[in-house]
Amino acid sequence: MRQLLTAGLTLAICLLSTPFLFAASTDVDSLVRELKSENEDAQALAAHQLGELGPSAKSAVPALINVVKDGSVAARSEAIIALGKIGPDAAAAVPELAKILRGYSVILKYNALQSLRQIGPQAKPAMKQISPLLESNNSYLKISAAWAAAKIDPDNEEILKQAIPILMEGLNVSINEVRNDAALGLSQIGAPAVKPLLATLKHEHQAQHTDECRQICDVLAQMGAGGESAIPTLLKIVEKIDDPSLVWRAAHALGNIRSQPDKVVPALTGLLTNESPIVRAHAAISLGDFGPEAKSAVPALTKLLADPELNVKLDAATALGAIGPAAAPAVPELASAMQAGPVALTLTSASALAGIGDASVPALNKMLKDDSPLKLLAVHVLGEIGAASKDSVPELLKLLGSPDPEVKNTAITSLGEIGPAAKAAEPALLDILKTSEGKTRNAAVFALSKIGSEKAIPLIKKYAAAPGDDERLQLVCAWALVRNNPHDPETVKAALPGLTKALSDERPLVRREAANAISLMGPQAKSAIPALTAALKEEQNPRVIQELITALAEIGPDASSAISTIAPYLNSGNIDLRLIATYAMARFGKAAKAEAPQLEKSLDSSNGMENAVTLWALTKIDPTPTRAEKAAPVMAKVVTDHPNPDARLEAAISLGDYGIKTPEIKQALETATKDKDPRVKKAAEAALKKLSS
Repeated sequence: MRQLLTAGLTLAICLLSTPFLFAASTDVDSLVRELKSENEDAQALAAHQLGELGPSAKSAVPALINVVKDGSVAARSEAIIALGKIGPDAAAAVPELAKILRGYSVILKYNALQSLRQIGPQAKPAMKQISPLLESNNSYLKISAAWAAAKIDPDNEEILKQAIPILMEGLNVSINEVRNDAALGLSQIGAPAVKPLLATLKHEHQAQHTDECRQICDVLAQMGAGGESAIPTLLKIVEKIDDPSLVWRAAHALGNIRSQPDKVVPALTGLLTNESPIVRAHAAISLGDFGPEAKSAVPALTKLLADPELNVKLDAATALGAIGPAAAPAVPELASAMQAGPVALTLTSASALAGIGDASVPALNKMLKDDSPLKLLAVHVLGEIGAASKDSVPELLKLLGSPDPEVKNTAITSLGEIGPAAKAAEPALLDILKTSEGKTRNAAVFALSKIGSEKAIPLIKKYAAAPGDDERLQLVCAWALVRNNPHDPETVKAALPGLTKALSDERPLVRREAANAISLMGPQAKSAIPALTAALKEEQNPRVIQELITALAEIGPDASSAISTIAPYLNSGNIDLRLIATYAMARFGKAAKAEAPQLEKSLDSSNGMENAVTLWALTKIDPTPTRAEKAAPVMAKVVTDHPNPDARLEAAISLGDYGIKTPEIKQALETATKDKDPRVKKAAEAALKKLSS
C-alpha cells in the first residue's frame, strides 16, 4: 500500500540520483543533411523526424520540398506529412503539394490534402486542385478534400455548402479512418455544421438508428464551444430519452460545449441519480467541466462519493476538485474517502482536496497530527495547495526530524511549495542544507529558493561552483540561482541547457519548475523554444502545461512558432489554461492575429476577469482604436481593483498606450499613482504624462 501511495508523489526538483530519462533534442540541420542521403530509408526517416519536430523544423521546408519533388515514394510521403506538421510556416510548399493532387498515387494525394489543410488559409492557391476531389469516388480523398477546403477557406459560405454535406455523408462510411476524418472535419467547422447535424439527428432518432445518433452527439462533443446552438436539443435528450448510451453522450457534449450553465448544470445534476452508472459518471465529469459554475451540484456530487460503483466515486471526486474552493462543503466526505480507499479513490480524493485548496488544510493537518498511514500523501497535498497551507508549517517542521527519508524529503519540498509563508522553516532548512547530502540536500536547495532565502545563496553558489559529478545538485543549484537573478547572462547561460533537458524528466514537479525557471529568463531563453514546444505537445499535467505556456509567452514574439500548439488551450475547460493561453497570444502580438476570432467568441461566454484579459490581449494582437475603446474602461477598473500587482501594472501601461483621455480613465490612473507597488505607481505616472502630452 505504501509503495502505491508514494509512487509519483515524491519529490522536488532534481532529487533523484538516477540519470535523466531523455535524449538531446534532434538537430534540424543534421536531419536536413540526411534528407540528401542516397539511402532511401535514411531519407524517409529524416523526413519523419522533422515532422515530429513540428513548427520548430521550419528551416527544413526547402529541403523537404526537394524530397517531395525527387524522393522515393516512401520519402515523398514522409516529407509531405512533415510539411503538414510544420503547418503555416510550410506555405512555400503549397505549389508542389497542389501538383501532387493531379497525380495518380492515392496515398500521396491523401497526405497532400492533409498537409494543405494543416497549412491552412495560406493554401488557398491549391483550391483549384482540391475542388475536383470533392467529387472523387474514393471516400478517403473525397472526405479529406472536403475537410481541407473547409479549413483552408472557413469563411467561404459556398465552400461550406459543398463541404458539410460531404462530411455528413462520411459519417456513414464503413471505414473507421474516413468516419473519424468526417467527424473531425465537422467538429472543426463548428457552428455552421450544427443545424445540419441536428436535422440528421432528428431523422435518425425517428428511424431508431441509435448508432448514428450516438455518433452525432460525439461530433457535437468534439465541437466544444462551437456547438452551443445544439444545447436545447441535447437538453431534451438528457431529460426525455431513456437510452443510457445516448444520454451519457449528450451529457458529455454538454460538458465539452461548456455554456449556458444556468440551464445545463441543473439538467446534469439531475442525471447524478440516474439508474445507469455510466450516465452518473459522465454527468459528474461534465459538471467538473463547468468548474466553479457547477457549485450548485456540490451536494449531489458529494453524495456520489458513497456510490456503489467505484468509477462513479472517482468521477465525482474529480468533479469536486475541478469546482475548486466552492466545493469546500465536500471536504469531510473527501477526507473520509481518501482514508477509506481503495487506492484509486485515495489518490483521486487527495487530488480533489488539493483542488479545493485552503478549506482542505484542517483535515490534512489532522492526518499529520494523528500520524495517519496517509501522512506522506497528506504532506504532498499540502504542498500542492501551496501558500494557503501556511497553518501546516508547524506540523511540517516536526517531520524534518523523521527517520523516514521519504517523509522528511516530502516535508521539505512542501515547505518550499508553501513559499515565503513558510519563512519560519528557514533556520531548520539551512541546517539541513549544510549537513545533508543527496536528495535531502537537493530538496533543501529547492525549498530555500522557493521560500526566498537570501541566507542560502552563498552556500548554493559554493555548491554550484564545486567540482564533482552530482548532476542533480548542479542543476538544482543552477535553477535556484536563476530564480535569484534571472537576468544575469552568465547565470542563464550556465543553467539553460540543464533546465531544457529537465523538461523531459519523468516527474511533473521537475518539469514544472524547469519551465518556471526558463520563464524567468524571458527572451534570453529563446534557444529553449523547440524543447518547450515539444514538451507542451506531450504534457498532460495542467500545472506543467501552464508553466510551459508561460515560458513561451515570456520569451515573446520569437516564440510565435508555438502559437498553433498553444491555441487549443484557448478552448480549455480549465480557466487557468485559457487565461495563460490568452496571455501568451498577447505576448506574441500581431503574430497571433489568426486567433483573434476565437478570442472574440470567448467574450460572449466568459466571466468578468477572463473578459478583461481577453480584451487586453486583443489590443495587443490587433491594436486598433476600436479595440482600445472597448478595453479601456475595463483596464481602468483593473488598474485600481485587481489584487495582482502585475495585472495592475499591465493595465496602467496599456491605458497610457491607448491614449484615451476620459475623466474616468484619468481618475483611475490618479488613484493608481498611490498604489503600494512602486512599479504600478511609476507606470500610472508615466501613463498620465502620456495622456497629458
